[in-house]
Amino acid sequence: MSLNNLKVFGLIPARGGSKGIKNKNMFSINGKPLIDFTIEASLNSKFIDITFLSSDSEEILNYGKEKNISVLDRPPKYADDDSNATQVVLHFYEFLILEGKISKEEDFYLSYLQPTSPLRNAKILDESFKLLEGSPDDSIISLVENVHTPYKSFFLDENGLVKSLFDESLTNQNRQNLKKTFRANGAIYTFLISNFLSNNGFPSNASKPFIMKSSESLDIDSYEDLDALKLQLSK
Repeated sequence: MSLNNLKVFGLIPARGGSKGIKNKNMFSINGKPLIDFTIEASLNSKFIDITFLSSDSEEILNYGKEKNISVLDRPPKYADDDSNATQVVLHFYEFLILEGKISKEEDFYLSYLQPTSPLRNAKILDESFKLLEGSPDDSIISLVENVHTPYKSFFLDENGLVKSLFDESLTNQNRQNLKKTFRANGAIYTFLISNFLSNNGFPSNASKPFIMKSSESLDIDSYEDLDALKLQLSK
């Protein structure tokens, strides 16, 4: 099923290395690797036409093949601690053109699905796509409401003294009088590739917001997060 008459590609970025959890993407949760939650979400989505897995790990690439998804071997320069998501998408785009899967003139939707968001399932994913159906908007970001408002935040200046991040008067306002704020929870980034290329990176401003619950927004970065995931799944 396409979206607004354009193809939809799902891209799962899953490098082998990890700072906090060794081989995090293949860490076993309830008898299956962490990455499997995202693979299943993408494969079961009604909107995603083809799912791709980008990795520098032979183990992860082989697992992707077992799941019958398209894999691309990511060079080490795009898989170290300093690599960013923009580089991963550009490498993927170049791969599509070199493999003849698309032409340079062809536009498509890309849904960037990080495996560290295991509670984003196919149903949630499809609910986000519906926001773009027949809409002039061309990108979505999944958000979760901030528990603590950034309007009351501070940083330390060059002299080590306290300075308000925003207007100082806001730090004394009642929380309910301040605007609600949100942060990207990392679960869903969907955009037109043409928008990504013209923006030289992920488009965010003027994107359609897809608000997710805090209970759906777990981002796996530590062993404590894995324990929280197991607890959530047991419920």
